[in-house]
Amino acid sequence: MNVLVLGGSGRIGGYILRGLLRHGYIVSSYSRTAPLVEGVPFIQGDITNLDQLKEACHGQDAIIHLAAVPAPGWVPPEQLIRVNTLGTFNVLEAAFREGVGKVVFASSAAAMGFTFQRREVNPRYLPLDEEHPCEPQDEYGLSKLVGELTCKRYSDAYGMQTICLRINANWHLDRKGAEIAVRSGFFRGNSGQYPELRTVEELWSEYRRCIEDPLHPKWGLNNLWAVTDVRDAARAFRLAVENDEIVHEVFLINGDVTCSTVKTRALISRYYPDVPVKTPLEGNASLASNKKAARMLGYRPQYTWRESDFQIWMESDAGR
Repeated sequence: MNVLVLGGSGRIGGYILRGLLRHGYIVSSYSRTAPLVEGVPFIQGDITNLDQLKEACHGQDAIIHLAAVPAPGWVPPEQLIRVNTLGTFNVLEAAFREGVGKVVFASSAAAMGFTFQRREVNPRYLPLDEEHPCEPQDEYGLSKLVGELTCKRYSDAYGMQTICLRINANWHLDRKGAEIAVRSGFFRGNSGQYPELRTVEELWSEYRRCIEDPLHPKWGLNNLWAVTDVRDAARAFRLAVENDEIVHEVFLINGDVTCSTVKTRALISRYYPDVPVKTPLEGNASLASNKKAARMLGYRPQYTWRESDFQIWMESDAGR
């Protein structure tokens, strides 16, 4: 099976490429820069160029669409909206014209409105699920929500399979993968949301600060303490590629536990005392549900930061 990965040079793309290769897929990467994965054919191109995309889509069986401006603050808002929304439209249009029947879209939990909050907002209920209203407060979350709706349009109009994965707070918890990820442009100071990070230790120090501070502006209250091992997120994309039954669906993809050492019920009691809790959340259970993905995709997180190379580093002299 031929799979074209758009944005394979990004911080998640390498994990996805390696995972697909391990399972026998024929993969290619389409991006502006070459991926950090050996043996993967590289097609240089831009998602805002429909003709380039059409040529790249020729002969493919499925497309994984990761390419995007990855957060607010990287470029002016109007440029982010243009690249992300026009780019997603071009991907779907190119796939349709070239007869590619499946597109897996990297959406984001930011589409729901909690990741980059401009004003304080409370969930309508907990845990969050795919039925929760989406009210993005920033241009990035808005672009991902528009992308989901564009996917639905192509499924409704043409029967194309479109599976949208709202990936949520991906952490690089294995040292080998993290060493590759920090070489990607994402951690090179291009985003107002992140400092410039050049080593695994610098990246993991940011994670440690998130764990120690329940109100950390990135992975704390603004993101409901969600965290996902990138290896689990990559596996979700492979599972979506392998699914032949879904026409169009949106899934939350995150880990089973929070990034906080505070128990989940205590977090809710302190920060969301008036929010209804629909399902008991024991221990450090995540405030975002992945049950739909488990039921329909077979997605079940296999990793946790509490048992990882990162956790070993935190307990070492170097991590203290």
